[in-house]
Amino acid sequence: DRTLVNTVQIDLPAGETILKQTVTPAEPGFHAVRVVMDAVRDTYAENNLGEALIQVVGPPRVLLVENTLGEAASLEAALRSTGIGTVSITPERLPRSAADLAAYQAMVLVNIPASSLGGDAMALLQASVRDLGTGLVVIGGADSYGPGGYAGTPLESALPVQIQLPQDMQKPPVAVVLVLESAESGPGDQVVRGAAEAVVDQLTPRDKIAVSNGTMGSFVVPLGPLTDKAAVKRKIEAMNLGDPPTYTPDLNAADQALSHTTAAIKHVIFLGDGDAYDNYQPVVTAMHAHGITVTTVAIGATGADAALLQQMAGWGHGRFYQSNSLADIPQIFIKETREALKPWIVEGRIAPQLASLADVIPGVPLDSFPALSGYVATTPRAAADVILKSPQGDPLLATWQYGLGRVMAWTSDAQGRWTAGLLQWPSANRFFGDIVHASLPQPGDPALEVETRVQGDHTHLLVTAPVTSGATVTVSAVTPDLADLGLTLSPTGPGRFEGDLPTDQVGSYLLHVAQSAGGVVRHTTTTGLVVPYSPEYRDLGTNSATLKAIAQAGGGTVLTDLSQAFRVPVPSVKAARPIGEILLVLAILLFPIDVALRRLIFRLEDLPAWRTALQRAPAAAVPAEATVRRLRERVEGVRATRAAQPRPPKKPPEDPTGDLLARRRRR
Repeated sequence: DRTLVNTVQIDLPAGETILKQTVTPAEPGFHAVRVVMDAVRDTYAENNLGEALIQVVGPPRVLLVENTLGEAASLEAALRSTGIGTVSITPERLPRSAADLAAYQAMVLVNIPASSLGGDAMALLQASVRDLGTGLVVIGGADSYGPGGYAGTPLESALPVQIQLPQDMQKPPVAVVLVLESAESGPGDQVVRGAAEAVVDQLTPRDKIAVSNGTMGSFVVPLGPLTDKAAVKRKIEAMNLGDPPTYTPDLNAADQALSHTTAAIKHVIFLGDGDAYDNYQPVVTAMHAHGITVTTVAIGATGADAALLQQMAGWGHGRFYQSNSLADIPQIFIKETREALKPWIVEGRIAPQLASLADVIPGVPLDSFPALSGYVATTPRAAADVILKSPQGDPLLATWQYGLGRVMAWTSDAQGRWTAGLLQWPSANRFFGDIVHASLPQPGDPALEVETRVQGDHTHLLVTAPVTSGATVTVSAVTPDLADLGLTLSPTGPGRFEGDLPTDQVGSYLLHVAQSAGGVVRHTTTTGLVVPYSPEYRDLGTNSATLKAIAQAGGGTVLTDLSQAFRVPVPSVKAARPIGEILLVLAILLFPIDVALRRLIFRLEDLPAWRTALQRAPAAAVPAEATVRRLRERVEGVRATRAAQPRPPKKPPEDPTGDLLARRRRR
């Protein structure tokens, strides 16, 4: 539990070493025990950690969540008087893990809005109820259920009532105009835009909205039905906020837009610093005369500026909010939107009526049950059991089984706003005590023994249970990321059930084990296990089996000597080679032959003639005549004589000029 118990210095030999340490947990529930080893010259520090969960059994404890400590003092006293131990916290102190939340058998939310819980906390509550059987009781009030923004959240999924109005009291359409002034800083203006988008989320498609950005009466979003929330949000996100010298044009524009609508509720939310002085009383008073209410939100305003905005809210019969922190603006806008609409809250004298004979509040005399003065309207789910209802038929007390856990919903309050008479009733303590008792899970059954053994990325479970014919054992687990896992164990012997649960995440796993027979749950227990570090840091040796399997899959072998890495024979490789060009050349060569074979006619008797034509015989030698021989001898003699005579000298080249003169004389 993050508390240092002891520090020991020891020598760890090879093998397994057992070190005993006595730990005394202070309270019932689950407790985390962690052992950290600080070793010298260690390769991996990640696996020097061991963690386990131990469960201490004791009287039931309930986690009481209230907005401010002491708000639910009457309820806390009532629970303690019936033997239920309570621990009171505010929403920001809620446990953030399933293991921490498992220390409590039930949770009681007292008028807590969804915005105070946050999405992660609501998901944790949902998983704890659904998968571990933790009880849940939701007490109403002006900040719960519909006004508390439960719609569409994990918390609503776990409730026996839906966050929607009954058909006979549908919310009338409303029209809202947001008049926004710049916060005079980029981050501040972004917060203002986010607050405006939060108002959009609170409205329905039947409602209308307009947004003015403080630029002398112009609308970024003209007044119209909210049929496309995404488009309206995009316009809000893209708008630039102004710092006007007067608010009158913006107020007049809002008045004119709302005066022409038939909405049952017409409301203006104004945000600014109040430094634009003008006479606003006439325009705001006229707006109220037109059925329009005006609420002002002062941001960073002091003195006369804040006083002016407060006066404007008074003239407009609205509310005045003042904050010096931009972080508060979204919640102020959300709260104001809920207050302005007020469709969820039903007030008046309400006499509760018995709607079911379920044995939930057996010791409460219903014939003398005090009248209530209000509640939050909801719609019961089809599978819910409504115990008490209003004269209009709306659920006041409803319950149902959500997964493994029991959920109770009380739509009135427990702080005296609507239950002043109930809190003074002698049976009030018994009434609230019975509600919480009905949500408590069954205590752990010693008849079930659960053994866990972490093996890599899964955990082997062995459950020993009473021998029962046709029995089945199921395990519901909540993982560190709040996901739910379900597993049905296989019987491996008389009273023995085994199975493997995926545990590849690091952290705590909470397990709910149940043995059933004939459709009836016989035995249940809750336990847990911890995966302290990733599996790769647990098995650091060589996994020969995996290496061999990889080698076989690839057609190779496992080498035991590094020098063999380059001696492995390279297998022959078959590859395709294109032969298109070769085939084309062969086709060209064979084409004439193909034509010849098709066009020419060959007969066997023609073969000798073809053979004779194709074979040329050598010519026979013919003796030359004597005359020809003599002629050849004479020619050869003449050639020899000429070759023996000397050649005459070459004549000098003639003068072309003399030749030209001789030709002229001849003329």
